[in-house]
Amino acid sequence: MKRFVAFCIALVMGLVVLAGDARLTIDGAAVTAKSHCIVLPGEFTAPEKWAAEELQRYLKKATGEELTIVSQATELPAAKGIYLGRATGKAQVDFQKLGQEGIHIESLDGELTLAGGQRGVLYAVYTFLEEWLDCHWYASDCIVVPEHGDFQVVNARKVFVPPLEYRDVNYTYLVSDPVFYVPNKLNGASSISKDPQWGGNVSYGCFVHTMDVLVPTAVYGKEHPEYYSLIDGKRVLVNTQLCLTNPEVLAIAIKSLREIMRKYPQCAIFSVSQNDNFNYCRCDKCTALAEEEGSQAGPMLHFVNACADAVREEFPDKIIDTLAYQYTRKPPKHVKPAANVAVRLCSIECCFTHPLETCPFNKTFIDDIREWNKLTNRLHIWDYVINYAHTLLPFPNLRVLEDNVQFFVKHGVTGVFEEANYFSRGGELGELRTYLIAKCLWDPEVDWKAEKDAFVKAYYGPAAEQVNEYLELLHDMVCLQKDLHVGIYAAPEAYLNNEALLKRSMELFEQAEERVKEDPVLLRRVKLAKLSILYTKLAMLSLNPFRLEGDSLVPTSVNEKNIAQEYLDIVRQEEIARYAEGINANAAEFGEQALFRTAKHEVTVLENDRMKLWLLPTLGGRLWRAMDKATGKEQHIRIEARDIC
Repeated sequence: MKRFVAFCIALVMGLVVLAGDARLTIDGAAVTAKSHCIVLPGEFTAPEKWAAEELQRYLKKATGEELTIVSQATELPAAKGIYLGRATGKAQVDFQKLGQEGIHIESLDGELTLAGGQRGVLYAVYTFLEEWLDCHWYASDCIVVPEHGDFQVVNARKVFVPPLEYRDVNYTYLVSDPVFYVPNKLNGASSISKDPQWGGNVSYGCFVHTMDVLVPTAVYGKEHPEYYSLIDGKRVLVNTQLCLTNPEVLAIAIKSLREIMRKYPQCAIFSVSQNDNFNYCRCDKCTALAEEEGSQAGPMLHFVNACADAVREEFPDKIIDTLAYQYTRKPPKHVKPAANVAVRLCSIECCFTHPLETCPFNKTFIDDIREWNKLTNRLHIWDYVINYAHTLLPFPNLRVLEDNVQFFVKHGVTGVFEEANYFSRGGELGELRTYLIAKCLWDPEVDWKAEKDAFVKAYYGPAAEQVNEYLELLHDMVCLQKDLHVGIYAAPEAYLNNEALLKRSMELFEQAEERVKEDPVLLRRVKLAKLSILYTKLAMLSLNPFRLEGDSLVPTSVNEKNIAQEYLDIVRQEEIARYAEGINANAAEFGEQALFRTAKHEVTVLENDRMKLWLLPTLGGRLWRAMDKATGKEQHIRIEARDIC
């Protein structure tokens, strides 16, 4: 009995791997514990050792065979080897070409090479397991390993170096686990593990909007207001930028940057970039330089280059990053980024339901990326994948993800950051988006539709048909409208005011729930996907929540109470904090407001010769509606839960 209990505890903790009976052959040679071993180089790194252990673990789970891990410095206990990292088998590997992240997979005479550098060795192992053994890491809670079947590796050869040096998406609560993000080859600032076995990441020493970090107003503002933006003849110290042509400002910024770089030697990128506002300096020198360069990017890039030049000798392998964002998005006429400078172009103004390259709405962005590509060999992109004003709202952009990444790579982009829901759990289809984004960033030529279908099938099980139909319906209804352009702050009524879409979506999710009602894990996933439609219906109802019936206000919709309660149940279960980027966008409060709207409220009318007012005594005399009798103009006052007295 004690042994059984100990086994169960070990199983729950992941210390015991239940084995399958799948059969794996390499060039006709069956892979068994006696025939093959996993071979590491004589002096192996932490990522190489972990890659070997991961391969051993997954092979045992799939085939039941536990291969021995050995160093190439010792005598091999088996006839054939699976060579990892820098271990030298029969394959001829160009490690210089592979760099840190490239992979070389090759089978020869029943042996296998899974070669790569710091992170590449891990990527080689996971790519082999995925493409030849049908393992998949759809999410941290949805890892698929086949335990039956016949898997053959025949004359395999794959050499691949990812075109993007920086690949990041910041659904922070989803990409914080290396068990997910390393197999899917995300390597950006959002994907951080302190354990070196995971290969590290391309990390930031200081992230964007850093002007107040480098020259803080709290330190210098009182005595040196001239360090900051001059606007309408006055120096601005709140929501400001730096005076980029002031030599004292440059000297302080360089000193601060050097201190930060010394403090975080493990980091690869350090940002010298504008604060998140439009209050750039209008002093004579800054204005003249901007006019000479034809863009506010001119003063910014001169300043950034000077910082980069100052630290290059001490930090030759580090990147200084800046933004081409809003008022600095247009490329300058003359100055070019220094060799150790990365320019991160931001697509914040774009339409995201049509491909960037072919949508007329995005023409100026397309012009900018083409011009920046002429100026630099290190162009990064800051892209956006959700609706920031309504994070829970459907945002039908899945069909453009791959097209956009391919467009980026074609125009010289070497790094992409997909900004997502970094501020709260939840968010529309976060798991699916994260998976698809990771796939597209690693290999822009991936078959995104096949990956989407595979994810939906694995993640939603018997409800996959309904979820897929919902996704196709949503994208058809919105994306096929060529004149409907959807940005990242679009209101629900701007693109989802379609009763047929909402009605059919609800029907599909009800069918999906019925199909998985006996499986609590799958049911939870379906409900979380359904939350977007519940939110949409509540948001649309909030535009006109009440109608006057006799002497009372009554809810516009008789079903809103059920919808609001279901929405609230999901939000609370999933611990979703916000429905938008703003700190006041409380997701639970949004549902409580909707519940409040389902109550009936008596109305008292007061009027004289000029005005007619509709008051709500149950809310302490709250004004609901007012009419100017002379003009007939009416004003409705939105009622929210916080108005309860």
